[in-house]
Amino acid sequence: MGLELDAMVRSQTEESSIHYYGWVVVGACFLATLMGFGLVYSYGVFLKPLASEFGWSRSIVTGAFTFYAILHNILAFFVGMAMDKYGPKWVLGIAGFFLGFSMIILSRITSVWEFYLYFGVFFSLGIAGIYSPAMATVSAWFKAKRGFDVGLTTAGLGAGAFIFSPLTAWLISSFGWRRAYLILGIVVWIFFVPVARFIKKVPTDFLSGERKSERVKSLCIIDAFKTTMFWALGFSYIFISIALWTIMIHMVSLATDRGMSILRAGMVVSVIGGSSIPARICAGLLSDRIGRKKTFVISLIFQLIAVSWLMVSKQDWMLFTFAIIFGISTGGSAGVMPAFPADYFGFKDNGAILGFLVMMAGMGVGIGPYVGAYIYDITQSYDYMVIMCMLSTIAGILVSLILKPIK
Repeated sequence: MGLELDAMVRSQTEESSIHYYGWVVVGACFLATLMGFGLVYSYGVFLKPLASEFGWSRSIVTGAFTFYAILHNILAFFVGMAMDKYGPKWVLGIAGFFLGFSMIILSRITSVWEFYLYFGVFFSLGIAGIYSPAMATVSAWFKAKRGFDVGLTTAGLGAGAFIFSPLTAWLISSFGWRRAYLILGIVVWIFFVPVARFIKKVPTDFLSGERKSERVKSLCIIDAFKTTMFWALGFSYIFISIALWTIMIHMVSLATDRGMSILRAGMVVSVIGGSSIPARICAGLLSDRIGRKKTFVISLIFQLIAVSWLMVSKQDWMLFTFAIIFGISTGGSAGVMPAFPADYFGFKDNGAILGFLVMMAGMGVGIGPYVGAYIYDITQSYDYMVIMCMLSTIAGILVSLILKPIK
């Protein structure tokens, strides 16, 4: 009886075992990121309907997203510290409540200040409690398969874009934007909150001697601040986020400006998300073999190719071709980014370190879409916005070339 119990415990603490609880955590985090970031990616689908309904400029509508990006990434740092102290289950459960609540009250807006408050504040509270806790938790559960499992978890972001963008476009075209917000909020409340209870912090007694040693050697966040690699990671996140989120938020508007219907434009975003799913998983697996940096840089080079192609894409088939290449490239980079902090700095303050890096990425998320909208309002064209994304991608490549593990 004792031998059977020991065997069962070992099977639950070995990454290769199908009984290892870390796989349940990966599945739950996948679903959490799918729903949370599915709503983020659907923001661009609401952009033109809101601007048309209230007579707002695109920079005014995009300003709410900038407000969200700044606030939620500031909150991500503090949420990361809370996750390190209290565990991820309650953090993600509360996040799910705010996600659904924000969508439901957005269906009732009548003014700009309401839009900025409901999306910029309440939605930020929801998203801040998802990405950093989910990625830090998965990273802690795995070592040998960390790249693969982080990539598998981030595939939830791509799946969110794949499902929610066309779904939102269909809801808006069928029921209007107000009912679309209401339906999305109810869906999140039904499915997200129950999922959060399965996301548990890795128990100390599940760690092998090697994993415990790795935790002892970890850097605290203050020591991480003192390293060049920390800031190199942070600035690479900023530049990549500018290019990625500027395009994702304005993709539907750009495509409809070039003659697409809103449903087909929503499908372009869906293709980006769909093609990123296998890329995120494969990039994580590849990074376990050839290294995070090589996989990261290769993905950014493909992103530069895709954005350059977008500059000349005027026909539907060209936009869908862009969507495939861009999805593969962004999926590749996003699939390995969350694994860098655990690789470079260890687990001691992993949630807080990843949260701070996400906060830096949020600077790009906030700056890029708003500047892109401002450029459009001035020039009535998205061409200069695309050039900005090309330059930002080049900057991200150059910064990422200096990345290397800390000795």
